[in-house]
Amino acid sequence: MNFYLLIFLTISMIYYFDSFFKDENNSIIVFRWKILISTFIFFLLTLTLGFRDALGSDYGSYFLDFIYMEEYFSDTGTFKTQSLDLVYEYLSFFIILLNLPFDYLSILISIIIIFSLLFFANQEREPLLIILIFLSYYFLVLGMGYLRQGLSISFLLFFIHFWRNEKIFLSLIFLILAVLSHKFAIVSSFIIFFRPKGNLFYFNKYFYLILMIILAVLFYKIFQFKNISEYFDVYSQEHSSGSYYRTLAGAICATLFFSKQSFFKKRSDYRYLYISSSILIFLFPVSFFYSTISDRILAYFLPCILIILSTIPIVFKKLRPSLIKCLLVGILFSHLLLWTNYSNQSDLYTPYRMIDFPGAKESPYKYMIRYCC
Repeated sequence: MNFYLLIFLTISMIYYFDSFFKDENNSIIVFRWKILISTFIFFLLTLTLGFRDALGSDYGSYFLDFIYMEEYFSDTGTFKTQSLDLVYEYLSFFIILLNLPFDYLSILISIIIIFSLLFFANQEREPLLIILIFLSYYFLVLGMGYLRQGLSISFLLFFIHFWRNEKIFLSLIFLILAVLSHKFAIVSSFIIFFRPKGNLFYFNKYFYLILMIILAVLFYKIFQFKNISEYFDVYSQEHSSGSYYRTLAGAICATLFFSKQSFFKKRSDYRYLYISSSILIFLFPVSFFYSTISDRILAYFLPCILIILSTIPIVFKKLRPSLIKCLLVGILFSHLLLWTNYSNQSDLYTPYRMIDFPGAKESPYKYMIRYCC
């Protein structure tokens, strides 16, 4: 389980050397060895996130869906939907078509997640810090089997990047991919209505009124009232103690943003950060009533958390940037240490069980009750 700590420490060492050897504009190590470092981290994290032992009901449910699709294709030569999100199902069909086991679906999705993370991180001034935040905060959570949600977040990272660069068509494409990977990514769709710079809105108010009506109809068609009510019935009864400190961490990030709001106004994604930070503050009190729902929604605002925390070292001028970086990395490492050693499922965080990896044997979930995803 402490294999994750070794990965974190390895990237931390690169980060500290990078902070020590730098000129006025660029961190020398990352600037000169950017491709090599990115490639190393890409393969390391992809393999670690891809080869997982079975964790939680989400992983088992996805495995069972894959087995059903695989068996149906073997019998009929055609694909049968499991009523999951479209992009995830097409990726599943692709792996089945290649006659590969379920593990390769996890690896494929982890490739997309890690590539999007590295792409997003390399647009910021502290790319290695963003990777460390991801490792500590969501690397293990997404690795628990939230395959569709992890896939959705990866597309949201591209969505935010293209939106703030005013490439609206590309941003819309990635937003659609995110929603088609996990439908609740629609909570991040608000930003598509606003310009990153200049006038707040693209079109006049009547256009937005019509658009809101269309979206409301689409929302009803996608979710349907029964689906939404069942979702709240299931997850309002579930409890996630980890949600408290994760939503608290999100609220703290939002507070840091508002405390230094004038600095962030220079950024092209300021409006995204402002609205997202407001939602992050709201999620913390909500987590006391709907902990699991708040935790899942929080994941869709991961880009906001990454941007704020990676910017903090250069915001507070009264403190040395190196001191803030050391403090952040220390907190992130402590979280990872506690999570992997003392959480309820810490004994399951074993990345390389190649003898007993899931795709090598018949699903242990196949004849059990299928859990709601």
